[in-house]
Amino acid sequence: MAKIYLASSWKNAETVMAARDLLKERGHSVDCFCDESNGRTSFNWSQLGDINDLNEKDARDMLRESRVREAFEEDKKWLDWADTVILLLPCGKSAHLEAGYGKGQGKRLYIVGGFEKGDFDVMYGFADRMYDYREFNQLVQELGA
Repeated sequence: MAKIYLASSWKNAETVMAARDLLKERGHSVDCFCDESNGRTSFNWSQLGDINDLNEKDARDMLRESRVREAFEEDKKWLDWADTVILLLPCGKSAHLEAGYGKGQGKRLYIVGGFEKGDFDVMYGFADRMYDYREFNQLVQELGA
């Protein structure tokens, strides 16, 4: 059974939870950033207060925030635990960095998305395989169980 890290965006939380449920039904262990049931601590930027205040800070400022550092350490812990990363599109920079880190650590990387015409990235070539959302069951079968 695979140990899977789901990388995505809070905007996709419903899709991420559905993917988590399907993978768990097949016997896989799954970390999902928006689910604290496995002992994980989740993080959302809204936890830091007014979004207007956040717009006054840059990436360096934010990484000095203790809650942001804790969130980084939590995500990294679960990335290190996993043997497989599934990047669920659309998502932002953090999820893409998580996918790249995972692949760089020798983990399997799968990208799942809508793959609209004109929207592409050459670095998706790092993926072991790419699946359209409609093919998610094929990915689940490839992972076994």
